[in-house]
Amino acid sequence: MDADRVPLAFRAQIEGRCQLQRINPDLKGDEAANNEAYIWVKEWLRGALQDPPEFPEGVNTKEYQISWRFVSNGGQDDSMIRPVISGTGCPFYPGSSMKGAFRRACKQVFPQRILQYCGGEVVVEGTRQTQPGILRFHGAYPVNDWKNKSDLVDVVHPQQHWQVEEQGAHSAFFMMSLFQPTLRFGISSHQPLSEREWGEIWQVWETALGYGIGSRVSAGYGHLIDSTAPRLLSIRLKGEGLISRRVNGDGEFRPNVFKAALRGHTLRLLGGVTTAEIAQTITKRLWGGFAGRDGSVMGELGVAFRCDRSQLDEGPQWFTLHEGQLDILLLNVRDEERRQRLRTFVIRLIKFSMMLGGFGKSWRRASHRRFFSDKDYRRDIGCHWEFLGRELGLYQPFRNLDDIRRYFVRGLYQPMQEWVTQDEGQRLDVRGANWREAWHPDRVQVWARFDDDREDAISTALDWFHRDYKSHCSIKQTHLTGKLNQIGRIWQRMSPWYIKRDGRLIRRGFIEFVTIFPNLQATGNNLEIQQEFLQFLDELSEFDRVW
Repeated sequence: MDADRVPLAFRAQIEGRCQLQRINPDLKGDEAANNEAYIWVKEWLRGALQDPPEFPEGVNTKEYQISWRFVSNGGQDDSMIRPVISGTGCPFYPGSSMKGAFRRACKQVFPQRILQYCGGEVVVEGTRQTQPGILRFHGAYPVNDWKNKSDLVDVVHPQQHWQVEEQGAHSAFFMMSLFQPTLRFGISSHQPLSEREWGEIWQVWETALGYGIGSRVSAGYGHLIDSTAPRLLSIRLKGEGLISRRVNGDGEFRPNVFKAALRGHTLRLLGGVTTAEIAQTITKRLWGGFAGRDGSVMGELGVAFRCDRSQLDEGPQWFTLHEGQLDILLLNVRDEERRQRLRTFVIRLIKFSMMLGGFGKSWRRASHRRFFSDKDYRRDIGCHWEFLGRELGLYQPFRNLDDIRRYFVRGLYQPMQEWVTQDEGQRLDVRGANWREAWHPDRVQVWARFDDDREDAISTALDWFHRDYKSHCSIKQTHLTGKLNQIGRIWQRMSPWYIKRDGRLIRRGFIEFVTIFPNLQATGNNLEIQQEFLQFLDELSEFDRVW
């Protein structure tokens, strides 16, 4: 048999035979379907049965819808995350995984029933014996239409080393996941149970679902539309920005952008007060990650995002979210004091992220659609996010520049030092991590100006990225602003400006922030460009340095 006729599912993941995870950069537009991941899915769907398998008679079932994406890693290849697939070709959530999630949730809901439901070891007359539980877990199958091959091909794009630490390159990889599936779960019992008892069993399972199921749950995968997870914090917000693009060109608003931003800012802030190793260790404890030979670390915090689809406009290039809810989940924390401290930490982190950064692609720039001076400039760049409802109270009520200066010292930098020493029991380092974007006083500058125009505010700094900031002086496509495959050293943000009056927050307009991470090793032309621009900010611009 000709080796090239062997389906990709049965080929070894080696060079020249099959490399499902690899994205071929030469395949653009319609040609993207020639990537091996799309071919693999096409071959898979050709052999898969149309209808999901039926559970045997006597199995009690319930259906739940996943809010975004779901993946159950089959573990067949080290380099590729792809689903567990049944003999009929249908993806499924294994009963063994379901039992493990149920057991963990049962410890919380009905701890005295773990042995009854799930079984375990017991001691009988001094001898350890295994006692089977009364429940059998049959896993789950998708019952809605899951066969859109474009939706099945997902992308993972780790960028921490590239964006924060200025180390190494970055690459995107294919993976397979189901898009908004409705899953039918099955549980049976070898003993007759009443309707009330079944209600309590499904109560346990819904608790398990609240934490998320499958792989990558801390990044927003595997959560229900109506999640019952223990929430540390829920934030209502709105925003707009560049939509994520799949390899085939389709646009998709991806809720995992929130965890990526929060994790990255955690590293930046910790990297300003302690060593790189300690900052990475604390970040993994908080958000999870990989720990070398020790395998993966389950973090204390996760992210889920919910919104009514009518509140989300998705275009070919741009999205507009009119209202959504970002939930910060508690995944592995039982100590109440630790929970309260985590809440304080996360509030500080989200305030920082909303004030100086953003979420999603091109987050280092404010929305050109909204704030650029040239309204005929059609290119989509940047993003803009705002709190909604009572979360407006998370805005710092700055009255003047001195308020901002005090915030960066007392409300951000000093609390991060306290978090490292008091909450994590680690040591500080006056030098911080040797990263491009470590939040260290010697490595970052923040400049600010107030704009009291609420409706038609225009950014001053956005012009500098596209034209001369003064006669014959430009930072366009330099090491400061970045270019293709090079991260710049400037963030720019139009942050809503509120003041407090008679106990109420009053909207005044916007504060424009320009955050710069000067290159301390710059030489030659780069050094000259950097020095000249910083001198312009100090002497000729409307901005004042606040950090």
